[in-house]
Amino acid sequence: MAIVGAFARIESDLISSCQSALEEIAGVSIFDIEDPDKLGVLVEADSLNEAHSTITTTIRTTPGVLGVWPVYVNTEDEQVHN
Repeated sequence: MAIVGAFARIESDLISSCQSALEEIAGVSIFDIEDPDKLGVLVEADSLNEAHSTITTTIRTTPGVLGVWPVYVNTEDEQVHN
């Protein structure tokens, strides 16, 4: 399992609707941070590739999201296949 923490910059006038939309995405939790134009995002996925896909496709294309950047990754339970 991969857990990725990220910050998402949100358009100021769309923060409420964007927050609601992000909460509907499977495996995604949000939390407030001190910056009013950003949300904290926690993505839980079966693999790091799946978490990356969620961030770069689903979260990034949510109306109101201007950008998303990871700040924390934990994959200690994920098995690496060479």
